[in-house]
Amino acid sequence: MTWSLFYRFDNEVPTDFHELRQFGNSLWSANGKVNTMGHSMVAEFASPQAAKNALAQRGHEIEAQGYKRVRQGMHDPARIDFPLLTKEIREGARRAFQAIRAAHPDETIRLFSLGSDDGAMTIVHAAGHLALGAPGDMDDESEVWCSAEWPYAEGGEFLDIAYRMILPCHRSDLPCDVEFDVLYAGLFEACIAAMEQLDREGFFGTGDAREEVVLLCQIEGNEDMEGSIGRLNTSRVVGRLERWIKLCE
Repeated sequence: MTWSLFYRFDNEVPTDFHELRQFGNSLWSANGKVNTMGHSMVAEFASPQAAKNALAQRGHEIEAQGYKRVRQGMHDPARIDFPLLTKEIREGARRAFQAIRAAHPDETIRLFSLGSDDGAMTIVHAAGHLALGAPGDMDDESEVWCSAEWPYAEGGEFLDIAYRMILPCHRSDLPCDVEFDVLYAGLFEACIAAMEQLDREGFFGTGDAREEVVLLCQIEGNEDMEGSIGRLNTSRVVGRLERWIKLCE
């Protein structure tokens, strides 16, 4: 299956998308605002070559409307390229978190999260500026450990490419042979790995500053993805969470 993805930008921020996928004699297309499924349709042709030619022509028409082709390649309905998905999530998260920092320059952002829903249909992020208190000040830290409570979510547009990579598994008008359990596990591991890679770069800080940072990968805001808290955080943060859980029991 041939895949082409186009965006219209406003000050380098993607606002609208067009997507084309050719499989066999069919040309599937969708368009709409970023972070939405958009409106889709399927056109049938006499042969795969005719569908391929239509894809090329339609791509030129979309570019003439002011869209930029940002991705082009092959898509296998029987598998998801999880290393590529991890890369797209990492780069999308990088720009999304940068957008949050730029929108709140007077605050030190210490909370960062990536997540999805229990249907593995979305890729969402959040951030906040709370800091861990003193060891004896643990009366209510629920907001620290639940990313759904965090106030900032600017830059979600930058995660749209990764979102487009998982959407075929949820569309009735596109072929997809990927089992849900494979998608679910692979998406959540991609989110965690993307955060790990950013952390190794020093994106979330280094030294003492890093000790104050909380990284989460959660399902619908409160369920830890595959032990991500232990994988992503310092021993100080993990110990803090363990003590808070005991206080809540």
